[in-house]
Amino acid sequence: MAVKNLYFVFIFIFLFGFLLSAWHTERTNAERHDIHVEEIVEQFQQQNIDVAEWSIFAKFSFSQKSKKVKRIYTQFRQFNWSYLESRNFEKWTGTYYNSDKQITETLQIIKPHAKASPKIQVIYEATGKRWNGRAWMELERYFNRHIFDKLPGNPTFFTCVKGYTDDKMEGVLFFEANNLLKRFHAKPVESLNEQRFVSISGFTNDWDHSIETKNGKMNIQISLRSAGMGERTTVTVGTPIITTEY
Repeated sequence: MAVKNLYFVFIFIFLFGFLLSAWHTERTNAERHDIHVEEIVEQFQQQNIDVAEWSIFAKFSFSQKSKKVKRIYTQFRQFNWSYLESRNFEKWTGTYYNSDKQITETLQIIKPHAKASPKIQVIYEATGKRWNGRAWMELERYFNRHIFDKLPGNPTFFTCVKGYTDDKMEGVLFFEANNLLKRFHAKPVESLNEQRFVSISGFTNDWDHSIETKNGKMNIQISLRSAGMGERTTVTVGTPIITTEY
């Protein structure tokens, strides 16, 4: 009996270790991929900002000599594809509403004519409405296994989260944007300050990916737009820049 109990204990420890390792791998992959949706949402929640939409962009590139365009097209058969040809490039665009994950997915394959560029560009976008923290880990697993592992090359990532706050911020937008920037341990690099719109670009050592500007590196951008006296304020945070309209 003691041997049998020891056997079950061993099995339990093995399964627990396996699940813990799998969880760590998924988290490591997400961190490696520079996807910072969860971190931005956490700051939104702490500041009582209602999450309205989040998005990730992943940009891949590979040689024109590669025959991977057809393979990508066939690997994502569930997408609705359209084709456009111009003087400078060919472009395939696929869209798919993933009802299981409750996200909208878009794939663009851009093939410049050989003289224009030796590289083919692939851009993947996923957009979700609202926020479900419990489902996010499953989404990370989906992105890693079913999207990123199927696309060639090392991607460059862009993350964006948009939300709303009912706080009356008109007149203090710049102060609030700076306060939010500090919560990401970032220092300002560039800014635009208008009566009803503020944009601040900054740099934080917490995130690896960055882009160069005339004033130095940046890897976070924050915008606040007021709809007017007594109206809600739109808050958008992107890394390394905001990729959606604000």
